[in-house]
Amino acid sequence: MPLFNAQTVTAMRAVLEEVCSHIPANSTSARTLIASKILECASNGEDTYDGLLAAGRRAVIDQLGTVGVVRSTR
Repeated sequence: MPLFNAQTVTAMRAVLEEVCSHIPANSTSARTLIASKILECASNGEDTYDGLLAAGRRAVIDQLGTVGVVRSTR
């Protein structure tokens, strides 16, 4: 697994929090899947907030099947 710089880790954490803000806290399987997709995206070289956010949103849509829970809070 690659090591990420502090800026990328900060972006990944912020994206995870934003994307999961509309998901119940006890939905650990959904949150785990979303986190793994964000991590996968970063592992493939994407380190921008917007790129990671897009990966997180795609994971939510894949997991929950709706874009309604993916509204941006930015």
